Order: sequence, then C-alpha cells, then structure tokens
Amino acid sequence: MANILVSSYYSRWDINEHEGRIAFYDSDNHLIENRVFKDPAEFQVVISMLRHDAPLWFDTEANHLRTGTEPAGDGEE
Repeated sequence: MANILVSSYYSRWDINEHEGRIAFYDSDNHLIENRVFKDPAEFQVVISMLRHDAPLWFDTEANHLRTGTEPAGDGEE
C-alpha cells in the first residue's frame, strides 16, 4: 500500500457535460491521481476534503482519499 501526501490539486466542473475532474499532486508536483466525477455530490465531498482537511493522503491501492489523524470536534471551546 502506498499512502502519498496530497500537496496540491486541480479541479474543474464542465457545465456543458455536467462532470467534474480532480487531479491530486504530491510535493514534487507529480500526478498522483486524476479522476472524473459524474455525481455532483461526490465531487463536492472530495473538494470539501481538499479545502478543509490537512494533511490528506491518497492510498494508491485502495483508491482512498483520507485525512491524517485529527482530534475529535472542531477545536473550539
């Protein structure tokens, strides 16, 4: 299993074809994964993870995008 740290990403939504594309890159700007999304909700879930969670890892065997270990709750007291 290879877990690669996602350092940057590229995204787009094609308003004519109604599909999205998201590409993940590592710290050397090498492409990790390039995906097409037909489901707008799934596209939004992945974009939300990319925008709000850090660190993010991509498991190349299981094809999972996952967060690092984070404390429970939102951090506000």
